Amino acid sequence: MEIINDFLPKEQFNALKNVIMGNQLPYYYESSVAEKNDNKNFYFVHEFYLRDKVKSNYFNIILPLLKKLNCDSLIRAKVNCFPRTEKLIKYGEHKDMLKKHNGAILYINTCNGGTYLKDDFVPSVENKILLFDPSKPHQSTNCTDEKCRFNININY
Repeated sequence: MEIINDFLPKEQFNALKNVIMGNQLPYYYESSVAEKNDNKNFYFVHEFYLRDKVKSNYFNIILPLLKKLNCDSLIRAKVNCFPRTEKLIKYGEHKDMLKKHNGAILYINTCNGGTYLKDDFVPSVENKILLFDPSKPHQSTNCTDEKCRFNININY
């Protein structure tokens, strides 16, 4: 696990944040967060890349991020949008994929949510990136202090 603050130059990050938190990027409802049988929780996603294909007309906005990660073998890239609730929800433990690979979570806004890697909690702070192996168990949360918690999840 590695954490880097102020990962992207401020101008690049703000351009990315303005699109992600603006009103143009389409988000799609996911009826469960980490466990397929979860009937209580949901979130919204926008997929940039999946299964060897660009899935979004907005793919180019993540190119500075991919370049800075030296990402030459992209598996998946998406934005997660977790709506606020009254109580903080720690979603189920999961692995993004079984095969060992690189993962990055770029936090788009600062809030009281974050990512758990076993007992380590990484808070959502804008423009901070978490680099880790997402084939190991981890958990995400929503937030209670902002309208939504936004992050970009990259598997490569």
